[in-house]
Amino acid sequence: MPCKSKLAAFIVLCSMLISSVAFAHNMPWEEMYVGGVGPGCTLGYVKEIYGEPIDKIESTTDWLHIVTYKYSESFSITGRSFTEENIPENEMIVAGLVLKDNSLSTPSGIRVGSPYEEVIHKFGYGDEVKLSGKTYYCFNAPNSAVEMSFGVDGDYIITEIRAGTEL
Repeated sequence: MPCKSKLAAFIVLCSMLISSVAFAHNMPWEEMYVGGVGPGCTLGYVKEIYGEPIDKIESTTDWLHIVTYKYSESFSITGRSFTEENIPENEMIVAGLVLKDNSLSTPSGIRVGSPYEEVIHKFGYGDEVKLSGKTYYCFNAPNSAVEMSFGVDGDYIITEIRAGTEL
């Protein structure tokens, strides 16, 4: 009997481990970048890569300073810092990016226009989120609040890539 109960416990433990991996929806940290830029980079680095933005949107609250660089109607990068830190703009950390054209890709080559099937093949299924009538599949970087999301159309073609600390 003790061997059977140990075997049963081992099977249950293995099942739990396998199911936790299957439902983790993680993506390697290295994949959280688009066109060489992603969360953790500075806005100064963004300018080194892409130059001056065509537009800059800035807002400040009592506790947060946000700067968004628009490089086109379909590509923007947002940095933020806490207001009390008084960090220069070039040193602000990238908190997110949005890409809606196929001009750039992730390190593994996924881009707007790719079938979502490519993401599934490389990283598994993401968590499905419906937001403003759109469907996104979200992946987290391990042990991090950083997320990469792929917006898809009705044919499961990627129409938008977002990366950052929030969708």
